[in-house]
Amino acid sequence: MKKIIVIIAILASSFVASAQFSRFMFFSAGFSFLTDVTVTDSHLADVVDGKGIPCQESFQSVQWNFVSGMLGARMMLLPMTDNSSITVSAMPSVNIGAIYPVHDLGVRYGMNVTVPVFAELNIGAASRYIASNDWGIVLGFGYEYFYSPLLSYAVTDDTYKNADFVNSWILPTAKLGFRYWTKKNRVNEIILKAGIGEKQDNFFTFDFKLSKQYRPIHFGLIFSRILNY
Repeated sequence: MKKIIVIIAILASSFVASAQFSRFMFFSAGFSFLTDVTVTDSHLADVVDGKGIPCQESFQSVQWNFVSGMLGARMMLLPMTDNSSITVSAMPSVNIGAIYPVHDLGVRYGMNVTVPVFAELNIGAASRYIASNDWGIVLGFGYEYFYSPLLSYAVTDDTYKNADFVNSWILPTAKLGFRYWTKKNRVNEIILKAGIGEKQDNFFTFDFKLSKQYRPIHFGLIFSRILNY
């Protein structure tokens, strides 16, 4: 009998702990479809032309992601009112799309990953576990880590490999989101992200012309659902 009581007590305490945990953590799943575009950060490769004269090559590209899938977590830092809070969140994503090198290095299809981390102001629906509003907004500021391309293959004939294009970088990023209750009694989110990086270096090409590199940027529109609310 004592063993049964102990088991019941453990299960009950686990349930209470889980319920309390859910009041501070929100989990979500989302996607984007044809609404995610990135101009990559650039790395310049030192090369030589046919005459042995040193020059540089840029592997900067524009990436248009056809589809992205993501999972996110949001943790409360500071409850303000019943319908507002300060939180921190992360929503890593895996993205599949087309890679268009800026400097005529062919076209590729590929996969890349991103990890954004935000400090957020939440107002209204789902800002807290006890929030009562039917809709809400979220404003976030933070940084997004990019690794691209994780995998890729050339659509056009070229001599470049995936390893030539691989790069990682971090962008300061802001987001604006809208939350609303659905008819199925779930909370959905529509989130717009935008990030912009520092000015890039220019370089001399094989024909000794000065070529321009562009600032890395990222724009994305995400549709997601809160899973535990």
